[in-house]
Amino acid sequence: MSQPTGSGSLRESNFSIVIRLTDARVTGCCMKKIVGATFAFVIWLLFRGRPEPLEITANLGDGQRTTVADGRIFSRSVGDGLDLLLLPGFAGNSQTWEFITPDLASNHRVHLVDLLGHGLSDKPAAVRYDGGAQAARLVEWLSVHGIRDAVVVANSAGCQAAVQLAADHKQYVRGLVLINPFLVAGPGIRFLLALVRRFPMVAGFAVRRIYAQRWFVWMGKMLGRRDPWRVTSADVDRQYLPYGTSGFFDALPAMLNGIDPSMYSSVVPRVKCPVLLVWGACDRTARLEEAVKLAREFCHGEILVLENAGHMAQEEVPDDLVEQIRPFLRSTEG
Repeated sequence: MSQPTGSGSLRESNFSIVIRLTDARVTGCCMKKIVGATFAFVIWLLFRGRPEPLEITANLGDGQRTTVADGRIFSRSVGDGLDLLLLPGFAGNSQTWEFITPDLASNHRVHLVDLLGHGLSDKPAAVRYDGGAQAARLVEWLSVHGIRDAVVVANSAGCQAAVQLAADHKQYVRGLVLINPFLVAGPGIRFLLALVRRFPMVAGFAVRRIYAQRWFVWMGKMLGRRDPWRVTSADVDRQYLPYGTSGFFDALPAMLNGIDPSMYSSVVPRVKCPVLLVWGACDRTARLEEAVKLAREFCHGEILVLENAGHMAQEEVPDDLVEQIRPFLRSTEG
């Protein structure tokens, strides 16, 4: 008599299903771990960078550092003639002016200044970095060097210190050239600055990590150019290498907190000297219409639009920039 086999086959079938389900779970768990480890590795690769330490005293060259209330300000002066004071943008440095300095110095005394927190200047963490504080330090620097009645040429966030200086210390400023001033900003940038104010601890940690990455500076340079593919390693290093100076990353959150463009809406109308606002038509930080409106808010403002430039005309179209601003510089000499 043959034995029934149905129950045995059912048990074997159930056992096979359990094995397949278990294998699927194990495979799924392993895949999650692999994906997680890969993601962690990619994040590590992206954020492991840090600039090489840079010793300031070994890189002063023919520049000097002048002591003011909150630290020492680096500057380098070349040429002869009426004084021009050149100020870089946020987290930049005086090397941004290297392409226009020889031309301007042919008939001006050009002072290349790193604002406190920037370039080869000191970088204290527990001080203010808004335009008013930076302007007060510039007054000290100007007094030490016996400079009055200068034309201030500034780029991006450096324009905040420039307008504050012209509004509060008129005797030191005969005119302003503001290159893509960070006195206006688009909605995306305003939103990011609002997040920084709302979550200062998180923002401080994030900004220290991301600014330490050379690829981030490269991306910033690309976004600031009309033609992003023309950015070179030398362009990146001009800005990135000074990040290796002592104290930069400690001071960075305080510097970021000091550049809100909305702080200057009441300052702009108090500027009485002539103002030339130079705007790169391809700037991505704000619309041209906002720049035109800003120029009208100055008592004696005019706007010059450079069609082939983005946010940093002094690096993109230096020859064109100098040619275009010379008539304004001559008009301030009388």
